Parts: sequence; structure tokens; C-alpha cells
Amino acid sequence: MTAGIVEARPAATVVLLRSGPSGLEALLTRRPATMAFAPDMHVFPGGRVDAGDADPALAARSVITAADAASGLGGDLEPSVALAAHVAAIRELFEEAGVLLADTTAPPRAIAAGRSALLGGDATMATLAAALGLTLRTDRLVPLSRWVTPPGLDRRFDTRFFAASLEDGIEASFEGDEVADHAWLRPTDALAEMAGGRLAMWPPTSATLQQLEYASSLDEIRMRLAPGRLGEVTLEAWSPVVTRVTMPAGGGVAGQPVCAYLIGRQRCVLVDPGDPTGPALDRAIGIATARGATIDAIVLTHADPDHAGGAAVLAERLAVPILVGPGGGGVLPFEVRELTDLESLDAGDVELQAVLTPGPRPDHVAYQAADDAFVVTGDLDGVRGERSILGPPDPAAWAMSRARLRELAPDATWLTGHPSPATPTGQRHG
Repeated sequence: MTAGIVEARPAATVVLLRSGPSGLEALLTRRPATMAFAPDMHVFPGGRVDAGDADPALAARSVITAADAASGLGGDLEPSVALAAHVAAIRELFEEAGVLLADTTAPPRAIAAGRSALLGGDATMATLAAALGLTLRTDRLVPLSRWVTPPGLDRRFDTRFFAASLEDGIEASFEGDEVADHAWLRPTDALAEMAGGRLAMWPPTSATLQQLEYASSLDEIRMRLAPGRLGEVTLEAWSPVVTRVTMPAGGGVAGQPVCAYLIGRQRCVLVDPGDPTGPALDRAIGIATARGATIDAIVLTHADPDHAGGAAVLAERLAVPILVGPGGGGVLPFEVRELTDLESLDAGDVELQAVLTPGPRPDHVAYQAADDAFVVTGDLDGVRGERSILGPPDPAAWAMSRARLRELAPDATWLTGHPSPATPTGQRHG
């Protein structure tokens, strides 16, 4: 561990979902204002992985094996550690919301008493499981993503996010001092409340809500959002002023690997840092540092989590602004500056122009080099996240945006937002 950097502790979070009259609703809890960590923030139930979560007695009560748990989380954890994250998710959900993902013949009164004992420190999850004869339904946890608190903070967590459904007839309940309030909200409504300043949340929460905004069922989430095996960060010097950083989205926000671009000579901008887990961001910073350069701004083609997931982490770490397209700040819980159409960026030493290119999203922009050598196109080339549940695109606007880029820069190379099977380097000429 680097001196002075607090080690990130393992943690687990559960996005509890239920069917509402207008679609899936997620449980959000508000942390008390007196909490030392994240006061007044709206979060999903969760917390750190305790040593007791790795108790072999609990592993023996799990529906899935440790090997299955590791595979489901992308394969980058030891099996026992991966299963402990699943157990922690079940324990935290039970403690905070009273929802027990387990099979048992114990009566409700005994389950409630067990929860109180757990909260009061009079029982452990292992002793509770033995007393109630629990079979831990780890198979009901759907892995979503991984978020790592950036360096520089006093408390850091390496958190695995899971989704789970609330069974019919089960009600959430709250006791203890970790929840000041709660609400069941559709992801769309929660994001609107955040944009209106009525709900405070951090990027992992809002990005997860964005991921789930168009989901129709837990089965769809399981099929589309399960993290893939964590791949390697790859670097490619496309030109003397452009380095492509292919970020493996499997370990962070679910989706196809994202191509970020470090653009500049001595003063650079970084476009679409999508992986929030750390290593990919470290590589991008390392490239700039190795040649004595700085990163002056984070630039986003659009606000989808697989492109924007690492933006806030990196911007805070480097104390630089985040630039987005018109309207792009509405679903992002951090400060941004919205660019206007055809505005030249006031960052970096390679002149770039923002070109409004709606279609994939209304806020989508491309970034055109002043010498017309290249255009960073985000999702405009048609390759979108393979393991994403995306909103409906606007095909007419999309076609017009592509035609507009060809007219503005007919000879430019398109630097795409995702690697394409047809174009392995991620390049596509418009």
C-alpha cells in the first residue's frame, strides 16, 4: 500500500427492487445527518464486509459455491472473499431493511428477535444462521458493478453492488440508527429528484440508477448487467497527441469495454474515463506524468455510466473540471460545465471543438480536432454497451448527427467509444 493512502476496505451494497404500478422501484435510504460517513446522503442498503462474513459455517449455508461467487463477480477475487461479499450483502440488507434473503422455517417473531440481537451485538450472522436454520439465498443476488472510493479520503471502500428483488408479501422495516428515512422510487424519478436538488447522492448511487432506469425485471438485469471477467487495461498511441486507453468495464460499470482518450502534448484532456475502479485511471495519469504533462479537464461525450463512471473520481483527484454536452449535467451528481454546440474547449493544448450529436442520447457530443485529423465519437458510430440496458435512441437524430460530422470533417478518422468486432482498434472512418 502506498504511504499516506488509506486502504480501501471491502464492502457490499444491495439495490433492492420491487414491482410498482409504473415499473420497477428501488429502495433508497437516507443516512442520518449525524453519521460520520456520508451524512444525509441517499444510498442503497449496505456496508463493509466483516471478518465474520467469511465464516466457513456461513459458506456451508450458501446456495452458491465460493467458486460461483468469484465467477459472478468477474473472477478478480479469491473465491472465499467473493462469497464473503455475498454474505455481507445479505447481512447488511437484513440489518438495515429487515429483508432476509434466506430460506427458513423459523417464525417471523424469531427472525425479528434475531435481527435485534444482530444489531445489538448479541449475535453474529453465523450464530443467527445456526439458530434459525438459514439457507442463505446468495443465488438471489445479481452482481452489478464495483466502485472504489478514490485515494485522498479518510474512509475508502471497495464496494460490490448487487441487485435483488423483494418477494411478494415481504415488507421492509427499519430499526437502529443507520436509516433516517427511506423511499421506494423508480430510477427515473429518483434521478429527477436528484437533478432538482431534492435528493443528495454520490456517483455510485446515481450511476446505478442510470443503469437500471430502463430495466423491466431482475431477469433482464441478470442477463444484461452481470460483470464480465476483468480484462487488461490496454494502451495505444494512435498519434503523437492521442493515446487510446481501453478500460475493461467488466470490473466496474457493466458494459462493453470503453475507449478513453488522452489528448494533448503537455496539457491534456481525458475523454470518457468510464471505469471507476482505479487501475485504468492510474494508467491514464501515468501516461501524462511520464512525459511531464498534466490533465487539465475530464471531457465526456455523454452521461451513460459506462463512459462517465470514473469522471468524478478522477476530477476530484486532479482538481480539474468536467465538461459535458448541453443538458448532460442533469443526471450527474457532481459539478460540471455544459458546453455549447461548436464551442472550442478551453482546456488542453490540442484544439478541440464540441459538436452536438444527439441520437444515442440527447446530450451526446463529439469532439472534433481543429486540424480535422480525428473526431472522438463516443457512441455515435453505433457500438453501444453490450451489457447495458439503454434508453431508446432517436434514429432520425442519430442519422442526422452522423451526416453532420461527415460534412464538418469529411476526412477525419472516427475514434470510437467502444472497440468494435469489425474494427478491433476501435477506429472507424465516418
